[in-house]
Amino acid sequence: MASIQQLFLFLFFANSFNLGICDGATDGDHTFKLKCGVAIPLIGMGIGNLAHQDIPHVANAQLGMGVQLVDTAHASNNERLLGEAIASSGRGYQKTRGGRPSGDDELAPIHVVTKVWYTHLGYERTKVSVKESLKDLESDNTRQIYVHMLLHWPRCHDDIEWMNCESEENNLPQSLREVGPAPHLNKESAFLESWKALEDIYIDHQPMASLSKSNDSKKVHPPIVVSIGVSNFELDDMKRLMEKPRISPHMYQGNVWAYFNDPYLMDFLREHNIFLQAYAVMNEVLAHGIQSPNAYSILSNVSRDLLTKVHSEGEDVVITEATVILAYFVHNSIGVIPRAASSSHQHENSPRTLSAILPHLTTKIIQQIELAIPALVNEEDVHTSVSFMNALESPIQVHWINPETGEEELVSNNIHPGSVEMQNSHPGHKFVAYDPDRTVRKEFLVDAAFGEVQHFMVEL
Repeated sequence: MASIQQLFLFLFFANSFNLGICDGATDGDHTFKLKCGVAIPLIGMGIGNLAHQDIPHVANAQLGMGVQLVDTAHASNNERLLGEAIASSGRGYQKTRGGRPSGDDELAPIHVVTKVWYTHLGYERTKVSVKESLKDLESDNTRQIYVHMLLHWPRCHDDIEWMNCESEENNLPQSLREVGPAPHLNKESAFLESWKALEDIYIDHQPMASLSKSNDSKKVHPPIVVSIGVSNFELDDMKRLMEKPRISPHMYQGNVWAYFNDPYLMDFLREHNIFLQAYAVMNEVLAHGIQSPNAYSILSNVSRDLLTKVHSEGEDVVITEATVILAYFVHNSIGVIPRAASSSHQHENSPRTLSAILPHLTTKIIQQIELAIPALVNEEDVHTSVSFMNALESPIQVHWINPETGEEELVSNNIHPGSVEMQNSHPGHKFVAYDPDRTVRKEFLVDAAFGEVQHFMVEL
C-alpha cells in the first residue's frame, strides 16, 4: 500500500495538473494548445514498436477512426511507412470535434511525434536526423503533417543494458560519423548542441507553418516542424537545457511512472509551461493487475458503470479499463500515445469513445481512478483501512470472518484497553472482537470504500 507521504505528494501534484501543465487545453476536440500556439491532440497512437507489415493497416484504421496524432521515432525506421499511410488516408477523415465529422471540407492535419536517437546527438548529426525524418514523412501527402521533433534521450547510458554506446557508434554509416563527433564521448554537452540544431530548424519552419494554414487541400504539402521538445530527460538535464535556450521545450515525453513518482520533474514542467505526453501507459498500469487486484477492480467497476450510463444514452461504444485510463489522462490534459494493433483496442481508444464518456467523469469517479492508477503503476494495492479501539477494561482479540467458509481468522491478538490498532481491509469484510473470556462478542461490517478509513469501537 502506498505510504501517506506518497499519496500526499501524488494528490498535491495531480491537483496542480488538473487544468493541464500549461493553460490552453480545449475540451471539445481533445487537444491541448502548446505555448507555441499549436493545438496538439491529447490522444494518439504509438507505432514505434509495431511490426512494419502491420503499420499500413493499423495507421489507416486509426486515422479512419479520427486519431490525428502518431508517435514514432527515427530509430524505429518506419517513418516512410507512416508517411505513405497518411497519404493514402486522403479525405478519409475531416476536421472534427470529438471524433465526429463537422461537415468542413478542409482536411485535418496529422500530427507526428518523432525523435532524434542518441547516436545522432550533436549539432550536425541532429540536423541530418531531422532531414531524414522529414524526407521519409514527405510522401505525396495532401494532408498537412505537423511534426513535433524531440530529442529521444539526453545521452547513451552505459549502465542501461540494451544501450550499446560504442558498438552503435561503430555501426553507423561512415558518412554520418564524419558529420560530427561521437556523442558518447561527449555525454554532458552533446544534447545541448542538438538543442541548438532543433531551435534553428524550428525557426526555419515557422514561415512554412504560417503558409500551411491557407494551403490548398488538394496540394501536396511537405511536413513542417511545429514544435520541439525532449524525451526521457531527468530533472538535472532539464535544468541545464533551460539555462540559456533561445526556445524552451514545447513538450516533454516520458514514461507514465514519472507522472506519479517524480513530483519535482512534474513541477518543473508545469513551471515552464511544458506539455507532458506519457508513454507506456498500458504496460505500466494494466500489466500490474495481478499485483494490485483491488486497484484493478476499481477500474473495472468504473468501466462497467460508465458503459451502463453511455449505453442508456444510445451510444454504442466499447468501454474497458483501458478506456477509463485514457479518459483520466485526457481529463487532466496529459497526452497519451497507446499502441493499438487490434481492432478492439482501436475502438477502445477512439475519439468517439472518449467523447462519450468524458462528460460522465464526476469528481467521485476521478477520485476513484486516482486511487487505482498510481497503485497499479507502483505494483502496490489499495485497501480500506479499519481501526479498532478497545473501550473495554480488558484486552481484546480481533478476528476476520472468512466470507467463503465462515471461519474466524485471528488478525489482532492483544489490543490493550484504550489502545487502537489499524488493519487493511476490503469493502464487505466482516470482523468479530472478543474479550479474553469471550463474554463480549462484537461483529463489525466494513462498508467504507477503497481509500477510506472506518473506525470501530469495541465497548459494552
